[in-house]
Amino acid sequence: MLENTDALLSLAEIAAAFAGFAALVSVIQRKRRDPAETTHDILRLRLIIASSVLGVTGALIPVGLAGYGVTPEITWRLSSFFFLVLSYGIILSFVRSYTPVKGSFPPDRLAVAVTTSIEVWEQGSLLVVLFGIPLGNPAALYVTALIGNICQAGFIFVRFVDSAFRHQGELPEEDEEG
Repeated sequence: MLENTDALLSLAEIAAAFAGFAALVSVIQRKRRDPAETTHDILRLRLIIASSVLGVTGALIPVGLAGYGVTPEITWRLSSFFFLVLSYGIILSFVRSYTPVKGSFPPDRLAVAVTTSIEVWEQGSLLVVLFGIPLGNPAALYVTALIGNICQAGFIFVRFVDSAFRHQGELPEEDEEG
């Protein structure tokens, strides 16, 4: 069995918690008058839940593979492959969902910058493991990618909560400045 199983299971629990809290916030948030705000919140909610499910899945894949007696090297490589494939699926799904409503609300530039930066870090770690590049311990790099995934979900969650409970007429921070 993998020596990182406890850490992976803990990361899966944290990722699942974000999905649960996001669902709870969506139920208790104030009602929107502007359909564009509602659409933006729905996109954020979908992204939080998808990222959280990816985090749970990504944390459990190596545990499952190791249970079949797969060597650690192959476990981390296969896990990285599946994590990347699922991650690209979420990105494509989000782009498809966002494209029809693009321009109906201002983009959250801060969220785009932060999540893109974390995504580069996450994917870089997974690609290093997948291709067997000797830049570090594959388990540590994989856990780094999982932590990046959780950081993304957490950041989007904070932005979602801010948007969900913003007072009527209050502008987002980036709109107040410019």
